[in-house]
Amino acid sequence: MEIYKILAILGALAWTYPLVIWISNLFTKTKLEVINHKQLDIGYTTNGPIINIDLAFSAIDKDAFIRAVSIKLEHENKENIELQWEWFEEVLLEMDIPDSGIVPYRKNQKAIAIKVPVETLIEKKIGFQSKKFKSEYYKLYSSTNQKQINISENNQNLEQLKTTNEYNDFLSLFKNHFPWKKGKYEGIIEVEIAERKNVFSQNFSFELTTLDIKNLETNIETCQKLVELHFVSPDAEFRPNWKWANPFDLEK
Repeated sequence: MEIYKILAILGALAWTYPLVIWISNLFTKTKLEVINHKQLDIGYTTNGPIINIDLAFSAIDKDAFIRAVSIKLEHENKENIELQWEWFEEVLLEMDIPDSGIVPYRKNQKAIAIKVPVETLIEKKIGFQSKKFKSEYYKLYSSTNQKQINISENNQNLEQLKTTNEYNDFLSLFKNHFPWKKGKYEGIIEVEIAERKNVFSQNFSFELTTLDIKNLETNIETCQKLVELHFVSPDAEFRPNWKWANPFDLEK
């Protein structure tokens, strides 16, 4: 066989393996495994109902690009709550401090997307909040803010704001939209990734006690106090003391 033919065959063979890999990647679909920590943070603040939870993601076969994560809850009385990811915690660096060991430095960043390389476990603490609540909050905040501006421009006492419908509707928001109830919740974490129409999910459940609800309800008054301090009587020294419930996943 002539040498140029041999070289041509070798050249073709050199392209065969990369081509096979490329074709294989083209038709391989990303799979994602989702694992949640057994303990949850259940809260209620001026951001509305909150769930904070530690999640781990593992991509199978191909890298995964997470574009959205949401939580759907159903109470035992069939009432539903839907929350969307708002932020996740990022570990910036870890420092070895004498007598303290490894201390991680973290920051919260807006939840937009997470890349999960194949064969790598990515762990994030993710905060979930209600878009529905936030929409109502900003609408009432805007109307109350405009009312405050009008009162200020007329050189009136800001205490008059407390007699307006806008202000009182804003205060009522926190009581009317408090969703937590005593009893068992069934939940599902749904993760959307790029290039896949179906979602990847993880089921969980938890139970809130009478004491949990009593503690969480104290946050309603704290929310209302913050509104008063913001619009009527500022107090730079005030620090809200938020109460949380920390139930365990009953399925773990």
